[in-house]
Amino acid sequence: MGRRKKNKVSETVVQEETHRTLKVLCFMSFVGFIIAMLVDTGNFISFSSVEELKASVNQTQYEQLETQIEKWEGLGIDTSNRGLNKIGTMYALRTFIDVLAMVGVVFMFFRLRLGYFIYAFFQFVYVAIPFLFFGGVAMLIVPYSSVAITLIYVALFTTQRKHLTR
Repeated sequence: MGRRKKNKVSETVVQEETHRTLKVLCFMSFVGFIIAMLVDTGNFISFSSVEELKASVNQTQYEQLETQIEKWEGLGIDTSNRGLNKIGTMYALRTFIDVLAMVGVVFMFFRLRLGYFIYAFFQFVYVAIPFLFFGGVAMLIVPYSSVAITLIYVALFTTQRKHLTR
């Protein structure tokens, strides 16, 4: 009887550690989403309003964009107003996808398996969007690190999937 009680206590400790790991991963992911949404939204606003930035009194923001635009031009990416609006639209879509994927993280925080599927689906869409918009040159617009971090988090949540219920 004493042995059974001891096993039950150690099993509870292991479950608490597992839940803590999942919650820490959810918290880190939540913070990452806030940062990603800020970056994606900022890029959307910047690339959608290049003409306004050109005409503004403070040229600092435009000068930063201009450097990026010149780099893309040298790589053969369309940097006309239409091309920059396309880049802005891609970033707006990525911001929206960030929100949807974050819903999956919230569900996983409460240990709901549905959250994993929502999260993984929208993370893969998040990675695919630049390729759908720009084909093979997508990695020139969206950094490799962004794609790598996204896929690493999907892998980390996949390791925790067995601890999700319902």
